[in-house]
Amino acid sequence: MKGLHVRWGNEVQFVDVIVRQAHPGPHEPRHHHFDEKMQDAQAYQRIEGIPWPVLVDDLAGTVHQVYGSLADPSYLIDSHGRVAFYNMWTNAPSLYQAIAALLAQGGHGVVNGGWDRHPHVGAAMTDGWRGLQRGLPQSFFDMELATPGSASGAWLGHQLRPVLAPLTLRSEPLPEPVRIVLTLGVALGALYLIQRVTRNA
Repeated sequence: MKGLHVRWGNEVQFVDVIVRQAHPGPHEPRHHHFDEKMQDAQAYQRIEGIPWPVLVDDLAGTVHQVYGSLADPSYLIDSHGRVAFYNMWTNAPSLYQAIAALLAQGGHGVVNGGWDRHPHVGAAMTDGWRGLQRGLPQSFFDMELATPGSASGAWLGHQLRPVLAPLTLRSEPLPEPVRIVLTLGVALGALYLIQRVTRNA
């Protein structure tokens, strides 16, 4: 997101909304008072170095509920105050394309079909461990029980961050030739594994 802000911060207003403590734990408890939520938002902005405004939803989560109650969505609002594009799972390359399309059509109207429903897990896997780490051990077990493999996947992604980050944490979409090569590589790797398994069976 910071890459998008560097690219379009003078043309697009970026805003984060703190909705709830997603991964509570002994050092990061659930919010029971609005002041706690405000302090959490201030710490988040400071620790993560967020250069745009960070807003705080009320304790009841009114804004979160109005916008669908999902864990990590992004909304691109046009100059008329309407949703131009909805990213169910925040993905900077998808937003990059949507912002470029919106600006190209004068800042209003729906772009790129209006939404991206793909489960973009690469960025969360590569960069999600830091959030879980603050609530250990409870956050790890809660997330792993809710979605088996997700917390351990975040830990593994953190270990592989130097290799994965150039692909998963980029703000611009990968060039088409690179995507083709990566897709072929994954397909060939899968075929190789299938052959190994069937030979050993």
